[in-house]
Amino acid sequence: MSKVLAYLFQSDSKVDASLLLKPFKQTFVHMAWLSMLTNMLMLVPTIYMLQLYDRVMVSRNTLTLIAVTCMTVFLIALMALAEWIRSMHAIKAGVRFDMTCGKQVFGAAFSTAGHTLQAPAQALKDLTAVRQFMTGNGLFAFFDMPWSVIYIAVLFILSPVLGATAVVFCLIQCVLALWNQRQSQVPLQGYAAAQQQTDLFLHHKIRHLQTSHVMGMFNALFQRWQALNRQLGEQDARVQQIQNRSQFINKFVRYTMQSLMLAIAAVLTIRGEISVGSMIASNVLIARALQPFDVIVHTWRQYITAKTAAGNLSDLLARQRQHLHDQHLQIHPSTSAPHADSANHIELKALSVKLGDAEVLKHISMTIVPGRILNVMGPSGSGKSTLARTLVGLVTPESGQYLLGKQLIQTQAGLSAYTSVGYLPQRVSLLEGTIAENVARFGLLETEHIIAACKAVGMHESILHLPQGYDTRLDEHGAPLSGGQRQLIGLARAIYKESALIVLDEPNASLDEFGEASLMQALQTLKAKQKTIVLISHRSSLLKVTDDLLILKQGEVAHCGPRDAGIAYLNQLQTISVANAT
Repeated sequence: MSKVLAYLFQSDSKVDASLLLKPFKQTFVHMAWLSMLTNMLMLVPTIYMLQLYDRVMVSRNTLTLIAVTCMTVFLIALMALAEWIRSMHAIKAGVRFDMTCGKQVFGAAFSTAGHTLQAPAQALKDLTAVRQFMTGNGLFAFFDMPWSVIYIAVLFILSPVLGATAVVFCLIQCVLALWNQRQSQVPLQGYAAAQQQTDLFLHHKIRHLQTSHVMGMFNALFQRWQALNRQLGEQDARVQQIQNRSQFINKFVRYTMQSLMLAIAAVLTIRGEISVGSMIASNVLIARALQPFDVIVHTWRQYITAKTAAGNLSDLLARQRQHLHDQHLQIHPSTSAPHADSANHIELKALSVKLGDAEVLKHISMTIVPGRILNVMGPSGSGKSTLARTLVGLVTPESGQYLLGKQLIQTQAGLSAYTSVGYLPQRVSLLEGTIAENVARFGLLETEHIIAACKAVGMHESILHLPQGYDTRLDEHGAPLSGGQRQLIGLARAIYKESALIVLDEPNASLDEFGEASLMQALQTLKAKQKTIVLISHRSSLLKVTDDLLILKQGEVAHCGPRDAGIAYLNQLQTISVANAT
């Protein structure tokens, strides 16, 4: 049975989607046995009917009627219990599926390797789609279908003609099911793709709702959404049309076959080949034999959705595993001699980074020493932010080496396993939650460290003036904080627990004079504690606390050295630029 389910969930993907169901093999075996018991007990009403017409009505014995009825009630109760236990197994399997695969899917969807390949929201929707099918009637129909053979066998016992007729009718139902599958699979996949495209459009535009409204983009965005929604409606209408047509044809054929079975049984009864009880029982048996096919047709849309979702999840997890394998998740020792000054000594050797087809960083070689602040400057598009993201493991180098102490770092997971990292991106994004949760990175709320980080950036007093203090809830836009306050909270999050490596991308972009002074003081404190600090900045004000200056130009190192030499280099460039202009 587990192999059958593996086949059912096998998608067009090259990745085996059945791997998602492998941990539930034992559960499916139990459900298969319970399905067998349930379907065998489904014969009880038919046997009761035969006994009623062929024995009780002939003998007119009341005791026989009571005995047969009591036994039938007991067996029907047992059948209901078996169905209930089967449903409980399905529900528990759904919960286990969430617990087993949920963390993997969540991690893969939101990882630096996964979220560019598939939208996190869509991955979690796929997870829900598979779980819902595992606990629905569609899965039970696949379990019940093999036991249609039992009902056909009973019909053969009643009369070979009835059995042969049932086989023909089941084959007709199978052909209809296959025809429905061929007719609906492509439209269902098209509908799913259109739904995903519309959801992504709405998600992205809602994030920039205020800007879009102010800039007068509402009408243009509405027209684009209307076009996407129209396309989705057309796909949905096509799917609904095919589904309704299939259900209508299936219902017509099914009821016609049941009536024909009753008519054939009536002819056999007239000829004296079967009893009246057998005639009525044949109608019940053919209905039970055809029912799983009918359920499958009605739940085919859910099945296709779950099958596609299982393929998407398998692809996502396989890509994540391949990414970790290719990048060697473990941190590998370097063959070069270790530096004696600190384990957090960073060295880049001919490091190059490509984003798409563009080479953003080209052969970067440099050293970053703990206890000294490195300031990275350069014109827009020179690769400053890409270098920052590479240092914290968000971008994987195309070539070259990234050495932390004597260890070769190739992924963010490897970097996090070796040392604590603080990162302030160019665009500060606070998550929905309290201020304390954001500063503590949604981990254990250690009040002492949270307050220390906020005091270091000069936000402690401002937070205390809020009605709920550190328990003030922020929305996805960081409200009710101002832009500068959000910048400082992001900075507090970056230096929380005084991370060993701190990379700040434009940390003073939204700060006023007071905020910038707090930033300078925090940097000086961290520097005194021998932290490795990298700043990305356009402003010259941060040069006051800078020890080393790296100047990038078109992804290459234009200058790297002590601050004063770097300032002299910049002044020289400015002089040349003025001379050329005149």
